[in-house]
Amino acid sequence: MTTNIVHLGLGWIGDRGGGLERYQHGLCEAQSKLGLAVEALVQSRVPIASPAAYSITAYASPDESRRVKLEKLKRTLAPLLRRQNLIFASHHASVSGAVCRYLSDVPHVVHFHGPWADEAAVEGAAWWKTCLQRREELKAYRSAGRIITLSRYFAEVLITRYRIDPAIVRIVPGGIDAVKNDPGITRREARDALGWPQDRPIVLSIRRLVKRVGVDVLVDAAKLIVARHPELLILIGGTGPLSKELQSKIDAYDLRNQVRLLGYIPDDLLSTAYRAADLSVVPTQELEGFGLVTLESMAAGTPPIVTPVGALPEIVEPLSKELIFQGRDASAIANGLVTILDGTTKLPDDNAFRDYVRRVFDWQVIAPRVAGVYRELSAD
Repeated sequence: MTTNIVHLGLGWIGDRGGGLERYQHGLCEAQSKLGLAVEALVQSRVPIASPAAYSITAYASPDESRRVKLEKLKRTLAPLLRRQNLIFASHHASVSGAVCRYLSDVPHVVHFHGPWADEAAVEGAAWWKTCLQRREELKAYRSAGRIITLSRYFAEVLITRYRIDPAIVRIVPGGIDAVKNDPGITRREARDALGWPQDRPIVLSIRRLVKRVGVDVLVDAAKLIVARHPELLILIGGTGPLSKELQSKIDAYDLRNQVRLLGYIPDDLLSTAYRAADLSVVPTQELEGFGLVTLESMAAGTPPIVTPVGALPEIVEPLSKELIFQGRDASAIANGLVTILDGTTKLPDDNAFRDYVRRVFDWQVIAPRVAGVYRELSAD
């Protein structure tokens, strides 16, 4: 009998989705290739237009009120939960916490992408709001038969912060379609395609523009770097509430020729953007449970340089310790980038990054491991 899997997520990759959405979409496609019957429920402002091998339903728009979204979700979910041989997989407690009471007879796998309440607190959310968020998280996590976390770091968060039984926690790293994320072109060709300069070293950082991910610290680091490398160009892709503050800081530091905000980069240009850069930087300051951007960069043959925060060292250290900054502040980021730009720090070549991702993180490797956790739960 075919296993039916219903994935409940937040956004849709075609509606400015981020890392969570790219992970869920990639997993759904990979599970379909394994012969599983997969359906994903997402929120989207735009009609779902995808050649994906699995079924996708937009149950609501993210612009609707929470009450309306949850009512629509319940109506959409009801007939799906009556399917035979069903596994329910959830990706964010903001939605799964509200429906977990309907899952008492359904095997439930939580894909833990991060502590929702703690992330909100870092961004300055009111205490009462984070209390409500934590309550929803606990409801979702405690309804799960298994919780898949992307790193040892997040497994420890689940066990210590949320007091989840270690017996139900499984660590399976994030995955990527390594071939699809390699544009197969030279760095020069990638820059030509994007209209980026050929005569400058380019550092790229693609992140949601919020405090936790450290893009503001990267701008502070740029101020320190340009005294030695005024030719450097730092490009920051992404959207978020920090956008205006970042631009003001860039202007105040007189870095308009060295640091540019690119805004949202469509999914179909991501691999070209990574390929066009000499380096990518992941300057996270707190709560990084994986960092899919590191895989996306490596798949394109571009070194990701990361702060020693959360799970980031877990991803890159097996390939090279030189990919990890000595600290997370502006001085450490600046020093690390300067040694690379000076040629003092030697990094693996482009093909080493591509090969590493294909061997360790390709969906052909990761999806069967996820499926093993699902089978384990079904057998309970």
